[in-house]
Amino acid sequence: MITAIATAPRQAIARPLKVLVPMIQSELHAGNEAGLEHYRRAGEMLLEARAQVAHGSWSRWLKNNFELSQETARRYCRLAELAERDSRKFHGAVDIESALGQQPRRERHEPWRKIQQATERVNVNRLAEERQAVADEIKLHRELAAQLIDLGYRALATRLHPDRGGSRDAMSRLNRVRDELKAIAATRRYV
Repeated sequence: MITAIATAPRQAIARPLKVLVPMIQSELHAGNEAGLEHYRRAGEMLLEARAQVAHGSWSRWLKNNFELSQETARRYCRLAELAERDSRKFHGAVDIESALGQQPRRERHEPWRKIQQATERVNVNRLAEERQAVADEIKLHRELAAQLIDLGYRALATRLHPDRGGSRDAMSRLNRVRDELKAIAATRRYV
């Protein structure tokens, strides 16, 4: 019986959450400054904290204690798990980058180069002039539409006004239609 107690695996006592939170925050800050080793340690502590947080409240706990998305926390935990499993510890940079959900450095900058090359071929001044011309045309269309609505309104108001033989109901409908048409004319693109 005594041998059974001596051979049983020892369970590490977890640090309380109020101790872990500032430690994790410190590692995250240091990771932002220095790099992966701090992120790995933060991941280890996040794994330790996750074991203590009640089931179903992990994301709320993360949100309350850190400016860290659930996906980023998952990546840090994965980094810690890989480092623990991998005896080489960070000699395989590709494994670490994949754990963090990153592409290797060469591939990561390729899209930026393509965008930069494409923007070098664009005549920026000509593009700005074309956009201004489109904006001016839209403005002209809107002004003309508002003027046409006013002309139509005046022509119909002379016949529908109560003083000219029309009715109040007809005049109120005309006013409502004019307001609706002006609202549409003010927001429509026309081009």
